[in-house]
Amino acid sequence: MKREEQLQPLSHQHHNGLMAALLLKKGVGKQADPTVMDDFIISVWNGELRNHFIKEEVYLHPHVLQIPSLMEKYEQMKTEHHQIRRVVDAIRNGDSSVTLITDFYTLLEKHIRFEERDLFPFIEEQIQPEQLDELGRNLQPLESKACSDYPVKFWE
Repeated sequence: MKREEQLQPLSHQHHNGLMAALLLKKGVGKQADPTVMDDFIISVWNGELRNHFIKEEVYLHPHVLQIPSLMEKYEQMKTEHHQIRRVVDAIRNGDSSVTLITDFYTLLEKHIRFEERDLFPFIEEQIQPEQLDELGRNLQPLESKACSDYPVKFWE
């Protein structure tokens, strides 16, 4: 589906997030070192995901976009962000397990699919052109760092 230009920066980062989930899934399948995958998760979090979540929570708020009917989907987005943050916090605090790694990539993939298939189309359908333009200005620039550039190729 063709995404509105103003939301494309978020969608580009979603592509990178889906790639991170795929690489982790491959790493788990290959029984890669969990500590290396934990470091990868922290790298993805610090490099892009944390700021991505903040931007979404600030600029996709129903009051900011002037779409009151968005509240339920917005709350789901925030709940999923919180679930992912809890996993990242556990990993940062030294909890290392294949279960946490699997939880991370599963939650991340599910979350991105929700935003791309449900949240963003709803926003695109409901938003006024001037709010869409303002959103686009607020989302520029979003940096993306390819997760596949991670120095340890645990997924190979």
